[in-house]
Amino acid sequence: MILYNLQLQNALLLAPMSGYTNWPMRMLCRQFGAELSYTEMISATGLIRRTANTKKLLVRPADDKPLVAQIFTESPLDASLAARMLEDEGFDGIDINMGCPAKKVVSKGAGAALMKDPDRALRMAEMVKAAVSLPVSVKIRAGWDISSINAAELACMLEKTGIDCLILHPRTRAEMYHGTPRWEVFSNVKRGVDLRVVASGDIHCAQDLEQLKNLGADAYMVGRGAVGRPWIFRELSGGISPGIEERRDAMLHHLDMLCSCFDEKKGVRHIRKFISAYVKGQPGAANFRRLACSLDKSQQLQAVIKEFFKT
Repeated sequence: MILYNLQLQNALLLAPMSGYTNWPMRMLCRQFGAELSYTEMISATGLIRRTANTKKLLVRPADDKPLVAQIFTESPLDASLAARMLEDEGFDGIDINMGCPAKKVVSKGAGAALMKDPDRALRMAEMVKAAVSLPVSVKIRAGWDISSINAAELACMLEKTGIDCLILHPRTRAEMYHGTPRWEVFSNVKRGVDLRVVASGDIHCAQDLEQLKNLGADAYMVGRGAVGRPWIFRELSGGISPGIEERRDAMLHHLDMLCSCFDEKKGVRHIRKFISAYVKGQPGAANFRRLACSLDKSQQLQAVIKEFFKT
């Protein structure tokens, strides 16, 4: 199928996740079959002001592609200006975040707060679409809370702005990441628009994928299921699960890339977010986690990883 003007075979996408989907995670997931990745959320206002932390999110290797830039803001103007800058940076598409439930984002009127302000959401989509020649998508939630589920209505309005596809995580902002996604909301959205609709939320195995296919999903966005489990994309494509050696090599490669992305100290600290998932279900995992998270030297951590995965 075609998404963002790209031909995708299995339509498996790596979700944008702040603090996780920097270029090392993206590159690792690509090796296992992720066909398209997204940046971490980029503040449109920060980009326009050229703040150092925001500019760092744009840094990536030449082969980290195809790559869609995801932006967030409460300002339609800032969104359009940032989108134009990102087009100049060579990204393959722009995604507007209208689904992030984080308090620091919604308190400023951005992310999922835009679900409560359809007029502003529509202006933002219109202005971004007019500002760039790149494909534009919007990521939304089911609604703000259980009393205001409006994804289907907002999707119909967004379609009229000319956006190229829609990404839906069918939980409300109030539900955050708890409970079961409201897949009936996804069905309602899909029936109401002619857009490509990407399913996002709790995709962990082939059975989840099959359920979403039956609901009419055009593509599948994997987020938390890929943390410390980059091979999930291969598994979802019908491939084999990794053995001990492949798990070890993936973890070592991830660590090496993180130390290149940041520096040794930050890279070693950053991989702590992934350690539990990498060793989940393995004998001695708890002791390994405690030891691994106490180290601050890459060489030390490499030795511990090799010893743990020794066959």
